Order: sequence, then C-alpha cells, then structure tokens
Amino acid sequence: MNARQWFADSPSGYPWRAVLVALVAVWAMLFAGTLAIDAAWEWRTDQEDPRYARFPGTCYWSGDARNYMRIAINGYTDCTPWLGPFHFTYLNDRSWWPLFPHAVDRVIRLGGGMCSSRTVNGIAYLALVPLFQALTGERRWWRLAALAALPFGAWLYVGEADTFFLALSAALVWICRQGKRWPLGAGLAALAGGVLVGLAKPNALALVPALAAWAAALAIRHIRAAPEAGQPRWRRALDNANPGWAPLLGALGIGLANAWWLYQTSGYYPFFVLMMQRALWWREFDPGDAASFARVFRGAVEYARAGLINMNELQRLVELAAIVFALALSAARLPPCWAGGRTNAIPLHWRAGILSMLLLMFLSGQSHSIERYTVSNVFVVLAWHRLAFGTGEGADGWRLTTFPGLVRWVWLGMGPVLWALSFLLLGWQPLGS
Repeated sequence: MNARQWFADSPSGYPWRAVLVALVAVWAMLFAGTLAIDAAWEWRTDQEDPRYARFPGTCYWSGDARNYMRIAINGYTDCTPWLGPFHFTYLNDRSWWPLFPHAVDRVIRLGGGMCSSRTVNGIAYLALVPLFQALTGERRWWRLAALAALPFGAWLYVGEADTFFLALSAALVWICRQGKRWPLGAGLAALAGGVLVGLAKPNALALVPALAAWAAALAIRHIRAAPEAGQPRWRRALDNANPGWAPLLGALGIGLANAWWLYQTSGYYPFFVLMMQRALWWREFDPGDAASFARVFRGAVEYARAGLINMNELQRLVELAAIVFALALSAARLPPCWAGGRTNAIPLHWRAGILSMLLLMFLSGQSHSIERYTVSNVFVVLAWHRLAFGTGEGADGWRLTTFPGLVRWVWLGMGPVLWALSFLLLGWQPLGS
C-alpha cells in the first residue's frame, strides 16, 4: 500500500485516517505556534526584568490567561488585584465566566501545574478536528488541518477560554443537527449543551439569535412536510418530532446559564445594570453611534497613513480587519449569484450568528477583542471553511484562471495572513507601546 492509498479512507466509512493525520498536523502547528508566542513574550519581558521570563506567555502573560489561573487556584475572591480606582480597567473576578477556570482547577488537582490552562486549551483545540469533521463532512486531512491557521487564530493558542468555548459551541451545533433523527433526545442534550456553552463565555449570547433562526427554519420545514396530516399547524409545530426543538432548547440553555450567572453575581453589586457595566471593558465609542464608531477606526487609519502607528493603533487596525472580515462572511454568496457558478450557500442562521456578534459589539460601545470573539464564533469558522473549501465539488473550483477559483484562494489565504496579524498583538510589541 502506497502513501496515497493509506491516506484514502473508504467512502462509506468514518475518515479515521484523515482525522488522525489532521490531529497530528494540528498538534504540530499548535506546538510551534505556542513556542513562537512564548518566545515573543520572553523577549519582551526579559527587557524589563529577566525574572518575568519564568512565566510562559501562553500560560500567564497573554490575554486573560493569568486571570483564569488565579480564579482556578484561589476561587472567586471578588476583589481586583490592583489598588488603583476600582473597575476602571481591571475587572472583578466575576467578569470571567466559571466553566473554564473550573476545568483548569480539575487539571491542577491532577498535577497539571502552572500551565494547566494551556493544557485545557490544547485538549479543546485538538477536539475541534473531529468536531468540525462531523459538522462539515470533510474527508481530506489537510482541509481539517486548516483549523490550525484560522483567521485571527493565534488567540486560540493561548490558555484562555476562547478555544474551549469554540469547541463547546461546535459540539452544541452538532447536537442540534441530530434533532432530525432523535428530536427528543437531541433536544434534551442541546439544553444541557447550551447551559455549558452559556457558562463558558458571555459571548455565547451572540449564538442565541442564530439558534432561534435555525429553530424557526426547521419548524417551518417540518410543518410544510406533511400538510395532509389534518393537524392544525400550531399542533404540528409543538409535536415532539419537530427538529426545531433542539436549537431552540440550546438557545434556552444559553439564556438560562447566563441569567443564573448574572443573578448570582448581582449580590456583589447594588444593581443589575451596574453589574453588567462592570463586566465590560471601557467604552471605546458611544454605544449605537455610527459616527463615534467610525471615528475610532478612522483615527487608526490616519495614524497608519502618517507613519505614526503604535501598538494601540495596530490593535485598532486588527479589530477593523476582524469587523470587515466578519461583514464579508455575512454577505458572502448572497443572491444574485454568478451565472452557472457553484453557490456553496451560507445558511441564514450562520449569517445571523455572525451579525449578532457584530451587533452586540456595536451596542456595547466596545470593539475590544472583537478579533477573539470572531475566531471563537462557530458560525464564523463554519462560514469561512465553507467559502474556502466548498461542499465537495470538483477540482476546477480551485483554478486561479477562474473568478470563483481566485475568490476561493483569497478566502483560504486570509487564514495565515490574519493569524499572523493577531500574533503581532501577542507580546513582542514590534511597534513599541
């Protein structure tokens, strides 16, 4: 058996060879990317004090990794580690949702050590390979290995909750798809899965409109499937065989989990509204104000054109790239389509999941970390994978001499380019502070 025959799985069976090879490839790229991020942080911290370099960047310095580790070790202490003005930029412990630090705590108790958050993150990243194989039906290993170079995916290499949240979200979407075969069982599992997703990160709320739109579409299709049954439409919509129950119950689980977390944390603040605001970063623009929103990013572009760019403006430009990328995904493959071309349609609920993420950003007055929210949104990843790799059409779809082939290569190329762009924010400050 030659190498090509070994890589080829039976068309009727599970593509275990493709999944296995993709797992090895993703692990290798995850390992290399982790070393690169740690080296960037070590270079930076060593300039200030060599002792800082004892803490790996992916376990401590990057993003919220140290906050999760502190919660995992000490629990929720309900105080800030900073003695300056309260809640100005340093957030209360309960701004970080509880599921990930609890998982890290379990790994610490098993002997995981100071990098237990990175261990949980790595397990979640490898779990993405079989999860996305199940969601996409992909049977080629290299198309699964592309998960290691997702747009803005450098953030997924850091020991915080984004990869963990993405894996749980992918599992929830897969459970919801089983509603066509096992409506009742999938619905109950989706409710439990929604609770877990809701306890992982607050941006789970951006998935609720997508799941609701999906539930409505499935319910309408179910009602129209057997109009001769003689039942009123409302009765048919409510029967147990409706596959729309699974995504609807998943959305309910997300809502219940977030409501519970917000309620139990409300005891630490006098009002819900105040508590909600304290859980947010500072406002970077006036919520819902398009002019204020545009002014933030116009300033970053003008600084860059004038050669005055620094790390703060670079962060703004990365956020702008994420917003444009997400908007392009949400608008991709809308009709009218290219005459005679393959559409590889993007489902409506995927678009809803992308747009709701952007809407939450716009209404909150914060674009901070929108690139992280983008790459950890399961519908963003599914839409990008669909546009880059399609749904299994022939090789002619990759020809650079055709417009569809050129567009496909552009979508695929966005992966490593935007990955590298997000890497610039992870420690080494190439433009100074």
